Amino acid sequence: MTSNYLQALEFTFSVTAPVFLIVFLGLYLKRKRHINDEFIGIASRLVFNICLPTLMFLSILNSGINLAEQGKLAIFAALAAIISFYSFWWLSPLLTQNPQDRGVAVQSAFRSNLGIVGIALCAKAYGDPGLAVGALLLAVVTPIYNILSIYALTKSLRQDEKLQWHRLLLDIVKNPLIVSITCALIGLSMGWQLPAILDETGHYLGSMTLPLALITIGGSLSISALKKASTLSAYTVFAKLVLLPTVVTSAAWWYGLDGVELGCLALMFASPTAAAGFVMVRAIGGNHQLASNTIALSMLGSAVSISVLLYLLRLHALA
Repeated sequence: MTSNYLQALEFTFSVTAPVFLIVFLGLYLKRKRHINDEFIGIASRLVFNICLPTLMFLSILNSGINLAEQGKLAIFAALAAIISFYSFWWLSPLLTQNPQDRGVAVQSAFRSNLGIVGIALCAKAYGDPGLAVGALLLAVVTPIYNILSIYALTKSLRQDEKLQWHRLLLDIVKNPLIVSITCALIGLSMGWQLPAILDETGHYLGSMTLPLALITIGGSLSISALKKASTLSAYTVFAKLVLLPTVVTSAAWWYGLDGVELGCLALMFASPTAAAGFVMVRAIGGNHQLASNTIALSMLGSAVSISVLLYLLRLHALA
């Protein structure tokens, strides 16, 4: 029994420690001015537009994953994202009396950082199969996150303004991650095989993704935001890091998911609040300080919460 505990503990730290150490390295480099906001902005665009789409494309194309067998996982992930949003939306009046903070809090509670932290954890925990399953989850859940986040922010901040659904859907269709994953799924179903030169070039680009992305996440963390964290921020982060992954993982196990699928799903939904949410809140004129607080708190807190979740899954041989 003791050996099982130790093996589970060793596996947990082997997955989470390298990911969060690189995040904290980014924070250190920013504080020492080895990197600055201009570097973070350029690196983030490079990751979002080139490196991460390339990594997702190759991971799916080379995975040999059976799409027909992944329908159960895709349906559950989509339902989990939608139900979690409406559950937090319904509960949000209990957390804040300010209707303008409602959308920001809900977005911060239900929207996970799938494309960077989630994918990094899936890759570290399960290798190439984890990357492939993580990419599939990213493709399913990302459009749902974008649509529901816009709805929440617009509903709470601009109650008289109608959503421009055609523009929102166009932005989703043009999203580089969605484009690359869609192309990879098409290619996988048709048996595409890239020439060796293109495949190796793509792997060079893809290998830059996770360390560069994690450094930019760390460089974007704000110590001042942590000092200004409010009670609402704390409640929101508790919902994001404890309540959401516990309910989703338990429901997924009851639904019949296990192994790599259950592990990746748990890691994706347990990931901290998406940094993209801050940009969206600021653009729409919301409480960006609240968004910044929850992102910083959830990033630091997730180092513990994800470790505990992964340890329990490993200890009980569920994933």
